[in-house]
Order: sequence, then C-alpha cells, then structure tokens
Amino acid sequence: MTFSQRSRFGIVVLSLCTMVNCDAITGKEDDDNQTLVLALAAIASANSSCSASTSTTTSTVTPSTATLNDATGCVNGVVTCLDSNLPAWIKNNFTCVVGYVSGSNYVIKTKNLPNTKSYYYASRTGVTSAPLYEALPSGNSSAGTNVIIAQNLTFTIPATPTTGSGTVSTQGGLVAIGVTRNGLAIYNNAAAPGDVLASEATTFDNFQGHPQNTGVYHHHAAVPKVCDGAANTSNSGACNNAKLIGIALDGYPIYGQKNDAGVAPTLDSFHGTTGTTAEFPNGTYHYRYAYDSTATIYTLMGSFFRGNIGSVTNN
Repeated sequence: MTFSQRSRFGIVVLSLCTMVNCDAITGKEDDDNQTLVLALAAIASANSSCSASTSTTTSTVTPSTATLNDATGCVNGVVTCLDSNLPAWIKNNFTCVVGYVSGSNYVIKTKNLPNTKSYYYASRTGVTSAPLYEALPSGNSSAGTNVIIAQNLTFTIPATPTTGSGTVSTQGGLVAIGVTRNGLAIYNNAAAPGDVLASEATTFDNFQGHPQNTGVYHHHAAVPKVCDGAANTSNSGACNNAKLIGIALDGYPIYGQKNDAGVAPTLDSFHGTTGTTAEFPNGTYHYRYAYDSTATIYTLMGSFFRGNIGSVTNN
C-alpha cells in the first residue's frame, strides 16, 4: 500500500471514529497497513449493526462549548450510526443520528444538536465566546432567554406508511412531528399560544431554526443546511428545490418546494402529493415545503397528518 493509499485509509478511519472507541488506532503512530484495514472493517461492521443500545454520543456534549467535526459533519461527540437494514433513502441521507429497524418501525435517536452555527448556541451572557455562536439575521430578535440544550429524542416511525383518518393534528402536543435528515426536531405550523408563527419566525437563526423554553432546537420552516447547503434566511426562497428534508412521524418523507422537473406541484390539504423523487423513482406520497395558510408563511407541514403516526419521546 502506498503512502497516499494509507493516508486515505486513515482519513476514512478518523471520519468513522465517532462511532466507536478508536483511541487504540488514532492515539499512536502505526504504519501497519493490516491494522488499518482490520480497523476499518471493524468500524464498518459496527456501523452496520446499530441498535437500541447504540449511544447517540461518544462523550458528554455541552452546547455552549460545542464544536463541529469536519470529517463527520456533526457536532464533535455526536454519532452517525445507520443500521444496514434501513432503506437506502435513509442510510444515504441521514446524519448525526442513530437509526435502526425495530419490528415494523424505523427508530431514529438524536441529541438534536444543529450542525450549524446559531445565535442560540450559548447562554445569553458571554455569547460571543461560544465556538458555534453566530449573530441573528438582521432585523430578527432573540427568542427570550431560550438556548440550545442537548436532548434525547427517539422517533419510532412506521416503516410502511398507511393512510389514516386525516384528522390527527400536527398541533396535538407531540414532542415533535418529524425529524430532519440532519437529526433535528420538526415542529408544526403553529406558534406558542398567544403568538402566530409568522411573528415567531422573526426569532429564527440564520438556518431558520430556534429552541423553545426547554432547549429543544427545531424547525417549523425551511432547513437550509440540507436543502441549500448553506445559511438562507428567506422563508419563501429557501428549499426551492427537490431535496429531501426529513421524515414525518407518519413515515412519509418531506421534500423541498419543487419536484425533479423543477416545478412546484399542486398539493393537497396535508401539504402533500404523490409523485416520483430521486429517492423514490417509482413514486410515493410525500410532503413538501410550501406556503401554509395557518402560519401565513412557508412551513414543512400543515395542520394534519395524512398517515397513521408513530411515537416520539424525549428522555
């Protein structure tokens, strides 16, 4: 094995080391090619057998001192571990989560820490000292004293979505109504009582998210990190494409505004439509990021689920 080949192995090993304890590999110099090969195989094997016992982190994460890992794309300490039994559309797109199959459900566990900079990545004192702190967009204001706090969200989502009554509200007091493909909670199209979402949107950070009073960072609207690849504060202009955004609690995927032909399709009362996508070339029902008359801004979902929902806990 040449030096360049060995280096590439090393990069891959390091990028996967958030999944297992790699101290024995990365803590010393080792020119033994076979060691690298065996280590890589072991890590790959660990990544293909995630389960309920797999931790979402390799260490305690303190949001106000958190940093991003360029190799994994997640906050340092946060794990990406997707079981080989999951479908390709989840395995190939989701990050910063632990995912596996349990019976007839997909289970997704997350620490719910955004892999972006945010105004809310610190206490309100000494905010500029937090590594991931970033000022709010011009004209926006703080969501009170709310800050990002690491969570223990577990989504249990039907692997095969089924059409429900259409009367289950997304505003029914659930911990979250879905999860983005970078492991963040999706909230409904309404604000806290006494407020409207269009007004609450003025507290969004540069990636259109914010935390509520117990520190759960979430998205009601666009998720520009996964749609646009960078910050985007335009409510109607963000996610103006066919990118996969996440999965709803009833198992249906959520996409950007436009289909693969670059057209924003007509949606039903659930914010959804049936059609082909890059991940579902044979077609599937899915939700789309679109204008919502209840919120009076663009949101990820409407007021009701189309399908029968799973469950979500935070403990």
